[in-house]
Amino acid sequence: MNLDWRQHDIRWIAVAASLVLSIFTLLLQEIPNSDAYTYARTAEIFLADGVVAAYQHYSWATYSILIGIVSSTGLDVFSAGLFVNAMFYAILVYAFLSIVKEINDSKPLLAIAALCILVYPQLNEYRDLLIRDIGLWALSLAALWQYLLYAKTQSLRSATIFCTCLLLAASFRAEALAYLAFTPLSLLFDTRLEASARKILLVKMYAVVISLSVGLLLFLALMGLNVAQLFIEFASIYEPFISGNFTLNDEERALLGSLLFSEYAATFSREYIEVFLLAGMISILLANLLSGIGGPYLIILTIGFFKSHLRLNREVAIPVAFYLCINFLILLSFIIVTRYLSSRYAMLMCILLVLFVPIVVLHILENARVSGRKSSVYIFALFFSYCAIDSYYSFGESKSYVRDSIEWIAQNTDDSSELVTNNHAIAYFSGKVEDYDLVQRNLTEEEILSSEVGTTIAAELTFETRNLLERNSIADKLKLLAYFPDAETRRMALFERVD
Repeated sequence: MNLDWRQHDIRWIAVAASLVLSIFTLLLQEIPNSDAYTYARTAEIFLADGVVAAYQHYSWATYSILIGIVSSTGLDVFSAGLFVNAMFYAILVYAFLSIVKEINDSKPLLAIAALCILVYPQLNEYRDLLIRDIGLWALSLAALWQYLLYAKTQSLRSATIFCTCLLLAASFRAEALAYLAFTPLSLLFDTRLEASARKILLVKMYAVVISLSVGLLLFLALMGLNVAQLFIEFASIYEPFISGNFTLNDEERALLGSLLFSEYAATFSREYIEVFLLAGMISILLANLLSGIGGPYLIILTIGFFKSHLRLNREVAIPVAFYLCINFLILLSFIIVTRYLSSRYAMLMCILLVLFVPIVVLHILENARVSGRKSSVYIFALFFSYCAIDSYYSFGESKSYVRDSIEWIAQNTDDSSELVTNNHAIAYFSGKVEDYDLVQRNLTEEEILSSEVGTTIAAELTFETRNLLERNSIADKLKLLAYFPDAETRRMALFERVD
């Protein structure tokens, strides 16, 4: 057996390492994240009533359907979700390294790139979460790799895989359609071909895009899925944001001006409130990007920028630049419309920027080897060790109080007793809340006052819920049963409705 790793495809070694890490995640799984319960409920509906019912319940049911298929083998729904995540992370790792391979087919570069993606802290924080974004990241990277192959070889197979990956990715998040529509335009800037050849290549790509898209729509129609209705439901989510956020009336402008500036300054500055808001939203976007890249890799990228190491060959740089620009415009549009942004929405852009990290690291190590400086090797060993610890060891607060609350409810309440809660895990694992996926973050006065005497109230003490429970009209109707994790560190409070 040949044990020299340099004689093997490093991409498969990295995929194997990723799967091992996912297995540990599966064995050590914690309380599922809040989004997981929507996917779990949709997976149950898929298994009971089929594909159409799943999409009718939740417009982005593809991830849940995959979870349902895996759970039908005997795994519980959350373990099945982590198994699906493991497959997508394997695809992501392989595609990432394949893109690096198109940059430079160098064994040292690929080895460093494998290390970079496997210990990328911000990316690996999502490994144990059930979120559909992971499917988007993996399939979008796979599509970019195939696009690079198409531009180089003009292979119809690569064009077909590119389109297929992004059409599948669009069933996880709709923004994948933007990459499908606009990335092929980068072919016009490929100087390896004559202008006429570029146009022919572009036409062939769009022919594949249109053919596969029409074929997919016909297939979905035959399955009984109303794509137009799904799109309307998707658009309706953002309609309130669009209709209510682009303009401010004089009263709103005056109120914001008085809050943001002094009374005197507001007189002169409130006419620029929209400009102020736009600048603030762009700042939030940039902050999310920096957070998504993370401090360790941001340091490497900054060094590379000042040392002029952030360079790619033109054939790879232009498609990557298109992806980055498309992603940035999507994020900017999203934050302008919704007024919020999560770091995970910027994750695809961050992964693409991390493509530069192994290039910079290799440059530094090669320069150190030429100059005889061995300290760089030790510094990077410590650097990647830190990243690995940050990736796979949680420094966050323990969720044991949730498990303890679930156990207390199981041991101290009747199976037939009702439960009101604002915690998804308690709603699901107690078995007392049928629509566990619809649980809201904060309890409402109506939920508590409309509950029957003897109902258990399990309240996760968010700021809003804590204030609600302190009202006399609410407190007088509740009997305290227990605090978790303890009376001093109150994260969960259990009550009984007494009046």
